[in-house]
Amino acid sequence: MISTLQGAENFWDEIPLSPSTTRPSVVLDDYWNSEFQRINREVAAAQNTRLVFFGDSITWSWSLGPATGREIWENQFKDHHPINMGNSGDITPVMLHRVTRGNLDFPAGRHPKVAVILCGINNFGVNHSAGGREKWDLGPDCPLEEIAQGQRAIAQVFRRKLPQTRVIMMALLPVEDRAKWQKCQRVNAINASLALDGNEVAFVNLQDSFLQPDGTINKVLFTDGIHLTKEGYQAWEKGISPVIGEFMKAPPLAPVKIMLIGGSATEGIDSSTSYRRYLDGMIRRSGHLSDFVGSRCKHKDGTAEPDSYQFDPDHEGHWGKDSAWLADNMPRLLESNVPDVGVIHLGAEDILASKTEAEPLTDGIIKNIGRVITALRLKNAKVKIVIAENLPVRGREETCVLLNQKISRLARSSASTLSPVVFAEANQRFELNHDMVKDDALPSAAGARKIAGNLSKAINTLLGASSNQTTPSVGD
Repeated sequence: MISTLQGAENFWDEIPLSPSTTRPSVVLDDYWNSEFQRINREVAAAQNTRLVFFGDSITWSWSLGPATGREIWENQFKDHHPINMGNSGDITPVMLHRVTRGNLDFPAGRHPKVAVILCGINNFGVNHSAGGREKWDLGPDCPLEEIAQGQRAIAQVFRRKLPQTRVIMMALLPVEDRAKWQKCQRVNAINASLALDGNEVAFVNLQDSFLQPDGTINKVLFTDGIHLTKEGYQAWEKGISPVIGEFMKAPPLAPVKIMLIGGSATEGIDSSTSYRRYLDGMIRRSGHLSDFVGSRCKHKDGTAEPDSYQFDPDHEGHWGKDSAWLADNMPRLLESNVPDVGVIHLGAEDILASKTEAEPLTDGIIKNIGRVITALRLKNAKVKIVIAENLPVRGREETCVLLNQKISRLARSSASTLSPVVFAEANQRFELNHDMVKDDALPSAAGARKIAGNLSKAINTLLGASSNQTTPSVGD
């Protein structure tokens, strides 16, 4: 039965870092790496894959290893050309390593329609691997909230990396150990209380299909109190097939494509000081399906990899490039990515590099922003546009004020019914000494959050009220 759940915590809330939610830089375990590479190969060669199962040994054993559920797998799912992304003994930090470093790198246009995720049970037991060379701060006393957050982090990465894939987020299945099962139930309750959009993520709890009336597990469905028999896989298939069927028949997800256009402040030094890091979650928490697009995905002139999995890294921020360069190159940059919303944040690079008087300098910047708008509209006549005010530049405060006045006027004069334009007061509540990096024209982490908050308000103004609904959930 599908019901609506209410929760104080949103699915897209930020993930606190903990041993369960921090991905390792490397994984030394040979078995884990062999399965990691197996999945990468299958994903790279995917042709008609519409369904993937991601998890640990319970998922793995559907069709691999002991292959206890292979007959059901082949009979029920073969038409979807599924990929088994199970990895025996896996834990949420290593799973985060997998999903951010290859397991979801499907070829363009070949993303699956549905992903089923079951993970977290091994966080209660696995605290070392690779013959003891790797130590994991997990085990029986692993905090329940952290396990739930690890599960949610993995589901978030699926949605960000595969914006057209719907996700079935499985509750932990029952286990024979009553103390552990009580912990599992509390983990499940945390995720069941999430406010989420059921059009993109369904939380499914099948505990009643695996329990006896007295609350103990149905031993016919388990080989060892944790892993499933053939009958257990039949129960799992019966429980999720209706949801898979609904998602398969549903129209394709249509996230709003947002292009963030700018210079160094848009690209950012690193994830923590890039407003992109925070803007992503703010837009999603407002209820809008979104997909950042662009030709770039790194920081610091393309030299620094994103050090957070909590945002979609694609962007069109170009380190050190002024407004003229962006205007000249926008037609080329729009060849592969055409946004529904363009967010233009230009001017600081020009002011930093030029000694020109304020009036002609700012006129030139405005002209270049206008050229960017023209390029966007040539590719999408209905594009919605946000023009953000320029960040403060020490020693050129009057020039910045003049530029922002002209940007505000440009937003009003260039708006149309077909292609609306709004002005974003990106610097609202800015404190120069606190929100900007000392001796630089780039925001601090605190400043990046403020910019993101101000931009999200402008974007939401353009997108209007969300039509997304909250939480379909199967089970209690």
